[in-house]
Formats: sequence, structure tokens, C-alpha cells
Amino acid sequence: MISSKIGSFFFKIRSFTPIPFIFALLYFAEPSWHTVAIGVPFIVIGEFLRIWAVGYAGASTRARSLGAARDLVTTGPYSYVRNPLYLGNFLLSFGVCLVANVYWLIAVLIVGYFAQYLPIIALEEGYLLESCGQTYQVYQEQVPRFVPRFSPYPNPSTHDFSWTRAMKSEKRTLTAIACVVILIFARRLVI
Repeated sequence: MISSKIGSFFFKIRSFTPIPFIFALLYFAEPSWHTVAIGVPFIVIGEFLRIWAVGYAGASTRARSLGAARDLVTTGPYSYVRNPLYLGNFLLSFGVCLVANVYWLIAVLIVGYFAQYLPIIALEEGYLLESCGQTYQVYQEQVPRFVPRFSPYPNPSTHDFSWTRAMKSEKRTLTAIACVVILIFARRLVI
């Protein structure tokens, strides 16, 4: 019951929890071309994963309440990992820490990531198990939460990928990434 309330709380505020992290990142940023070369690939892979995922799942991934999804998506990135958006978020954040050259913030990221996302995932899994039953249970047993499997899930759903759906859903994230990276370098120029 308590974990469900914690999961619901984090689910509703998950768009705002990165704000203190971003402020710390900007304050301590000391980027160099070397750190950009190391961090940008993680940002690109994380955002690619997010675009791929929302191209199948759509804007329902930005909902503030459970039940907004079209139905269980088990194709695309969801056939390799159950939480491609959360994995994408982690890779993005990790990459931004590297670009900013604030390595100690990676420890904060890891602790904060699991403290926030584990209760959210438990809440979502409970909902999916209740609403999709055996279909979700089989999927859950065969597809890992965070570390992608090498072969796709053998029973993919019939969802289709849409660039329009992906770009419409990811517009805010792409804008936020660009703004944070620009601010990291703007801060460096001011100092």
C-alpha cells in the first residue's frame, strides 16, 4: 500500500524531479570537448531509444495517470526491454553528466533513478498485470526490466511505428536536452 502511494506520487511528478538535478548539473558544469565526445553518444542512444519507444506507444507515455496507454505494446524496443523510456532517460541523464564533466553527480543519478523509478515500475506492473492478466505475466517473465535481451520477444503486438507520433511526443524532451546542453556551455563561457 505504501509503495503504491509512493509509486503514484512519483508517477505524477516524474516530469519535475529532474529539475534539482539539472540545477546542480549547471552549477558544477566544467565541460570540455573531451567530455562532449564521451557523453554525446549516451545522449544520442538514450534519445534514440525514447523516440523508438514513443513511436510505438505514443503520447500516452506522458500521461499523469495509469490507464492512458492504447494497450500492451510488446514490439519495437518493448520486445527487448520492458521499460525502454526509463532506460532512455537514464542514458540521457548519464550522458549529460559526462558532457558537463560532473562525475560525482552520476552517483546521485543512480540513487535517484532507482529511488524514483522502482516504485513507478512496480505501480505500472501491478496495473498491467491486473488489466492484461496472463498476457502481461508471460511478457514480464520473458522480457527484462532494464537490461535489454538480445533477441526480440517472440509474441510481438501489432503496434506500428509512427514518426509523427514519435516527434509529437518527444518535442519537449528534445527541446529540454538542447536547452540543458546549451546552458552547460553558456555557463562555461560566462565563467
